[in-house]
Amino acid sequence: MDDELGPAEVPAFYCCYLLRSIPKRLSYYIGSTPNPVRRLRQHNGLLTKGGAYRTKRQGTRPWELAASVSGFPSKIAALQFEHAWQHPYQTRFIKSEDRIVKKKGGGRSIHQRLAVLKLLLHHPFFKVMSLVVHLFSEDIQRVWFLDKYKLEAPFIHVEVDEDALCEPAGNDEESIIDHAMKNLKLVELFYGSCLKEDAESLKEYRRRLESGAMRCAICDKIVDYVDYSNSTSHDKELVAFCCNRVCDFFSCLSCLYNVFASDEELRTGEVPLIPTTGQCPNCNIELTWARVVRHSMRLFA
Repeated sequence: MDDELGPAEVPAFYCCYLLRSIPKRLSYYIGSTPNPVRRLRQHNGLLTKGGAYRTKRQGTRPWELAASVSGFPSKIAALQFEHAWQHPYQTRFIKSEDRIVKKKGGGRSIHQRLAVLKLLLHHPFFKVMSLVVHLFSEDIQRVWFLDKYKLEAPFIHVEVDEDALCEPAGNDEESIIDHAMKNLKLVELFYGSCLKEDAESLKEYRRRLESGAMRCAICDKIVDYVDYSNSTSHDKELVAFCCNRVCDFFSCLSCLYNVFASDEELRTGEVPLIPTTGQCPNCNIELTWARVVRHSMRLFA
């Protein structure tokens, strides 16, 4: 766990992660952080501040980050996921009849740890967050797609690192350290690309908002983040943009919610409390509701 963000703050990035010991391949650790690069360095003793006491066990360092789950809308949501992943035998996010791990101390194999991850992603509370799984290791990828417990679902968004690592070249210190540094580089590239994408999107949205009065494409309401008195409601409004850089769609967040909810009702026959995806009313590309909301909340802050 990493305590840098406030509980209500909308993070640019927050993930839960699975560590695996490089010298002791059957040792694992589950945690969460807004900065996986710094946290991995703490786990490996490269940074002394920040705790990481449980990964100091003799003979387990260095660790590699094998898998991450990102896209959490808040620190609280990430901590809930982390706790459930660490305690699969008792979490309320897995039905008792679906539990793979039924008692404390169980669930130590990589097959079970990834199966628990899939079960959590199936739960409606986490499903609407459209979380993204990223796999950094070739053998972890094989276990994921082998799907021993037959829990795969098409809605789970899985990213496979193109440069995913094989097993360490040997058990000697040089091979182990080399493997750890390569893994750290993969995590740096992944984390950097996530932050860059988020920053570029927000920069473009803020540029458009700074132009002054904008009209909702759905309800025709005027929204002005520069001068609230020009807005129809005279208050700051949560707004939505399309993630397609060449699309100029803009609306009230509540209006886009109604469109997405209506479309999902037509597809499924059920009215969703929170939609998962929907088409941009302007360019028709698929938008992830959780991502739209995250950006809206960060613009509003």
